[in-house]
Amino acid sequence: MKPYMHIIALLLLVLPFSLTAQVRKERLQPGRIYGAGETLYAPRLGFTAQVPQGWAGTMPRENEVFLLVSVIGIPGEIYVFGRMEGDLSAISEAWKKGGDLDNNIRLVASDPRIENGMLLSEVVAEGPALVKKNKGFAASRCGDSGPCISVLAVAPGEWIDAVAATARDFLEKSSFEAPSLASPYADFDWRNFLSGKLMIAYTVAQGGTRENQVHLCGDGTFSARLSKTGWMRQTNNYRGNQRGTWTAQGIGETGLLRLDFNNKKLAPVELKLFIEDEKVYVNDERYFASQSDRCN
Repeated sequence: MKPYMHIIALLLLVLPFSLTAQVRKERLQPGRIYGAGETLYAPRLGFTAQVPQGWAGTMPRENEVFLLVSVIGIPGEIYVFGRMEGDLSAISEAWKKGGDLDNNIRLVASDPRIENGMLLSEVVAEGPALVKKNKGFAASRCGDSGPCISVLAVAPGEWIDAVAATARDFLEKSSFEAPSLASPYADFDWRNFLSGKLMIAYTVAQGGTRENQVHLCGDGTFSARLSKTGWMRQTNNYRGNQRGTWTAQGIGETGLLRLDFNNKKLAPVELKLFIEDEKVYVNDERYFASQSDRCN
């Protein structure tokens, strides 16, 4: 299964639990699933937008690109990319030559044009997450302070016009403000962020990939599958499937996660939490966060 297909399947699975719109504008959070009408706010780019009706989105694991997928049966995806500085003319020239939107997606524009402050073009898009027979459409818009946002719509030929129209409308209805250089995590609530999340770490060992997985449910319980890697490497006792309760504390870039195990022979574990550049670390080990499919 292609990498982004895992994300699409996850979105469709957990969407019913994530449709409550946010009243207060909050910064974009890694691993969170956003339903139709919810606000996407990236203060470092000064960018605000809303998830289109009939769509949902998230920041996929191991990737800094925001992904929008239809939840009403329209095939195709919309990828949202940010860059800290630039202008439409420079972006247009890069697209003509063929440019990388990120490490996994490259596009070549066929006929870029600027209309009403937006760069628009049909494109040929390539990458391991993209189906080769799909067609592509890209658009870009820049704020007065320099940051730019680009969207890439990919879909089968008979659906590309509908997906492209959604991508263009998403960008047209967005807004820019002065970027904020303050820490984007000043009001980051670890308890709120971790509730209902699957936290997972990947470690390549002996020719394969071992995983530590912890499902942190909103009722304060957890279930885990642990390998002797990362913060578990010092002991064999915690390996395998475990259950218990969890608490988290901290507002800001750092926090503390405590796991109390149902197996009373196992002492509680306290883990240091840290977030930086959309990346979450548990005891200095990189973890990826997504919505858990085991929590009610």
